Amino acid sequence: MIPACENIPARSATSTVYTRTPMTTAWRAPIPSSPILSMTRPMLWNKNAGASPSQIPLGGVRFTTYGSEYQPSQRKRKRKHGFLARLRSRTGKKILIRRRAKGKTAISH
Repeated sequence: MIPACENIPARSATSTVYTRTPMTTAWRAPIPSSPILSMTRPMLWNKNAGASPSQIPLGGVRFTTYGSEYQPSQRKRKRKHGFLARLRSRTGKKILIRRRAKGKTAISH
């Protein structure tokens, strides 16, 4: 493992050598001058918090859930776009004729 303060070699011989220095001091928020400020957002002014105000959400936190947008159902898909559903309607028959004329191997679901 590479120590935190070791020199990192540059890619070419002509470029400068970069050094990595450890972060020793954390950012501290100033103590509020008004007691109202300290009551409204006490976490922002806590010296032991260790986080900058830009990292603390000022409004409500919204959680994003991914993957719940499209949950496929075979039954619903075939009921809406299936071969038998196409045969039942006049426009569905036109779709089947048009796809056969194009030479599509999969006419419908």
